[in-house]
Amino acid sequence: YDQTQRGENKNLFPSQSVNAKSVMIRRGWAVVEPDCPIVAPAGRMNDNYVNDLRNNLSATIDALDSEGIADRTKLAIGGHSYGGFSTANAMIHTPFFKAGIAGAGNYNRSLTPMSFQSEPRTLFEAREMYVDVSAIFHAETLSGALLMYAGMDDQNVGTDPTNSERMFHVLESIGKTASLYLYPYEDHGQIARETIMDMWARHIAWLDKYVLGK
Repeated sequence: YDQTQRGENKNLFPSQSVNAKSVMIRRGWAVVEPDCPIVAPAGRMNDNYVNDLRNNLSATIDALDSEGIADRTKLAIGGHSYGGFSTANAMIHTPFFKAGIAGAGNYNRSLTPMSFQSEPRTLFEAREMYVDVSAIFHAETLSGALLMYAGMDDQNVGTDPTNSERMFHVLESIGKTASLYLYPYEDHGQIARETIMDMWARHIAWLDKYVLGK
């Protein structure tokens, strides 16, 4: 009698979302999605990337702490693609996070020398900026434990798995706490049920160990 009010399809195959926010909330985490604008003159926005990222995150944490939403001694950060790129940079250029999860990121902008994202300049026009925003060139200052993951068949030119592999090699070589998981047959976004379930389990275990000390 209520068929017209129901939107579900009983014949639909079960699926899991790659978005683990609801999983983290159910485990008691406060999940925050801050807006961290990078402000600079047109065509030169990444000149202020590191400075603006650091200041925005600091202000966000101060606000969360003052409102009693988060414990500033138990913070983690994560993101996918550009978010993975920013996660690594946040852990390198700030002391705020005990752990991070970076997916399919770019950690060496010299691998995208002819511009990237909204950056119109090439490596040869803005060499210093390319180095500044490349986490691999500042890996020795990483604070916290960084978990990285990527699809082995990522076709996105800016996030070729080489980025993750080389970043992990560097972090491991200099004694930083890091881990890398490469998922076979996965592209830039992970879709297989087995992959997503594995990711959830590893992310939860990583945060439990390095943030909560379990």
